[in-house]
Amino acid sequence: MERSQEPEAFTTFERRGWGRQIDGYQRTFARLTAQTVPAMLDAARVSRGCRVLDVCTGHGVLADAALARKAVVSGLDFAEEVVATATRNVPGVAFRRGDAQALPYPDASFEAVLCGYGLIHLSDPGAALAEMTRVLAPGGRLAVSVWERPGPDNGFGLLYGAVREHGRLDVGLPHGPDFFQFSEPARMRAALSAAGLVDVEVASVSQAWRFEAPGDFVEAMLTGAVRAKALLEAQDPRALATIRDVVARGAARFAGADGACYLPMPGLVGSGAKPAPRRP
Repeated sequence: MERSQEPEAFTTFERRGWGRQIDGYQRTFARLTAQTVPAMLDAARVSRGCRVLDVCTGHGVLADAALARKAVVSGLDFAEEVVATATRNVPGVAFRRGDAQALPYPDASFEAVLCGYGLIHLSDPGAALAEMTRVLAPGGRLAVSVWERPGPDNGFGLLYGAVREHGRLDVGLPHGPDFFQFSEPARMRAALSAAGLVDVEVASVSQAWRFEAPGDFVEAMLTGAVRAKALLEAQDPRALATIRDVVARGAARFAGADGACYLPMPGLVGSGAKPAPRRP
């Protein structure tokens, strides 16, 4: 699995970015990522009384949904501002600040571990998967979600295709792992198996991001993302104007009967179980 070549700089970039962007994320991405929640809870077999850890909890949407299933929920994130937001949103959950790559919990503490769109923001996702497996009880399940790989008919494909053609992808950001390294089922399956999980399942989640106007997609990226925001803001002003126009024209292809834009943004959910220890 790919790791950051500049782990401290990348982690600081992501942590500070999310501290600034969490409110904007709630206004933009939240209505999209909420669509993955049922698949995540089902993949992790979250049910009444289940001890659940939500890693990279963000604004707490997965934790809230697990709580609604009568689970006993804890949540963790690396940014103080994000933890404060989650605590306000979901007062019934024990949230704390911490490192997903060195979880502050004993072995076998939880029967389900969730990580919604979090691996892609970590400097060493392999270490995080190992830690999430460590804190799982035998028989417990881990579920993670990521974005599917960019393509001509999804939002990330429109965005990165426009930047590649009309701007620059290398803008001097701290090196991070490939944002889409888990975006293909085979690679997701391999990563979960490498973490020691069995009974691995991988499923695509079809979902669409609704915008009143096609141009709102780039605005949402600037408002509610970290790496994409930094990439866009580093473009030459003329290039950025062209990128906005190209992306808006591409997004307009997904107009609905109500005049709004329904931009495909498919997710991928991977899950697996921690095996029981071998008997001597």
